[in-house]
Amino acid sequence: MSYATDDADMSSAREILYLCRGKLLGEVHQEKSCSQPDARRLADLEGMLDQLRDDIRAVQAGDRAVITRAQVLYGRLVRAWYAPAPH
Repeated sequence: MSYATDDADMSSAREILYLCRGKLLGEVHQEKSCSQPDARRLADLEGMLDQLRDDIRAVQAGDRAVITRAQVLYGRLVRAWYAPAPH
């Protein structure tokens, strides 16, 4: 792969991970705003945020495995967003 391709892959992977982080932060905020937040759910969300932070650092360092994982994650997210709603 060329340097330009690698750079584009890294940029798109970072964007994917930032999108996921934003969605998770929204979930954390929503859970915390409940009258009785679910402590286990908050802990799970915080754990996922920690993993995303690690993945973002790995992408910035050029880790191809994490870049590929982010691209697969994006494909799954797109399918989930556009899947027909269950009846």
